[in-house]
Amino acid sequence: MTTATDAIVGREEELALVDGALASLDDERGWIVEISGEAGIGKTRLLAELCARAEGRGALVLLGRAAEFERSVPFAAVVDAFDAHLAGAPLERLAIGPGELRTELEAIFPALGGDGSGAHRVHEERYRSYRAVRELLERLAGERPVVLALDDLQWADDASAELLSALVHKPPRGAVMLALAGRTGRLPGALDVAVGAAERGEGVTRIRLGPLGADAAARMLSGRVPDARRQAVFEAAGGNPFFMEQLARMAGEGGGEDGGARLGLPPAVSAALAQEIGALPAQARSLLQAAAVVGERFEPDLVAEVAEVDEEEALAALDELLDRELVRPTEVPRRFAFRHQLVWRAVYEGTKGGWRLAAHRRASDALAARGAPAAERAHHVEHAARRGDETAVRVLREAGQAVAASAPATAARWYRAALRLLPDGPGREDARRALLADLASALRGSGDLKGCRD
Repeated sequence: MTTATDAIVGREEELALVDGALASLDDERGWIVEISGEAGIGKTRLLAELCARAEGRGALVLLGRAAEFERSVPFAAVVDAFDAHLAGAPLERLAIGPGELRTELEAIFPALGGDGSGAHRVHEERYRSYRAVRELLERLAGERPVVLALDDLQWADDASAELLSALVHKPPRGAVMLALAGRTGRLPGALDVAVGAAERGEGVTRIRLGPLGADAAARMLSGRVPDARRQAVFEAAGGNPFFMEQLARMAGEGGGEDGGARLGLPPAVSAALAQEIGALPAQARSLLQAAAVVGERFEPDLVAEVAEVDEEEALAALDELLDRELVRPTEVPRRFAFRHQLVWRAVYEGTKGGWRLAAHRRASDALAARGAPAAERAHHVEHAARRGDETAVRVLREAGQAVAASAPATAARWYRAALRLLPDGPGREDARRALLADLASALRGSGDLKGCRD
């Protein structure tokens, strides 16, 4: 039995699409529903709601999930969906007696007592397995509508992906729905192509989940986070429901007045993002880490220099990151941004300390060669400069003076960094006094009167 407990917030349009697709089952027609989106955006929750509504209509729901650690196990995702039902449903009831069909099914599904030999066939012979599963679905649909729902298909094993592609290409007859969920840009290639081709006809609903809007987020956070903190939690999470849930929990455990914007990265969020980032090809992961050093917004030519790759390689890796929605284009040409702030923080904090220092130095040098203003270089200089580097001190002071009127707290940070880097020795007293005066003025402007007086 599949149940969905909490009400879904802010997904009214998507639920209307789900209901429209489920109506096809009443007309004994097949349908394909694809649900995609970033990690934590609510794919699993929407798929569970689809299954619950299908069961409410009297459909048989076969729900399975692909798992990363089972990617080498043929048909693992499909077996997960079918096995529990097959274990309690004798094939004789479906008029499947001894013969080729039964032999094929037993070779796939352990619940039928087979040896699993079908799972280990070579690719060219698996068509018999695909045909057997298609016929099984048709026979099940002869009793009542069937929904085959599979989640986390970005981890699907090759055999399951090929089987689903075959079912999309040649759907079972009758009221059979395929409900497929996975991360954006991560469906297995053959399956993605098959769904795209099927979409040109009828019987396909593709739902791409985006972030929740501010109103929906406020409803979701109501009663969990004080009103004054909701906007900060919403902005820090970028509208991602899972991230908001975790930040709300941290805010409720004594977060600051910002409601989550300055909270540490929630462990559950960090783990989810580490898994997503770890699944990237090596070149794309390196480029993403270099981009994180450059900043939440970045330009690919600068990132290429920081990553120490040529721009052509950087652009190829950037396409991979865009496909997976880890980064997105901005309104400014040739400028891109991380999906949201938590992704940027997770990538940056996940880099190794020594590499990060060197990357900041490369970023500072590249910006200096471009004639970038001090305020643009200061973040990298602050992290990469050595004590005694008077050029770095000058850049940090210029940067502080440039932003003191609009961002005094930032100016104060850069003045402190300049004081930390200022070399000791005779002749430095005037420079130190001038920096201390600048720091006191910035602290006064930021409202830190005690710090200013000290």
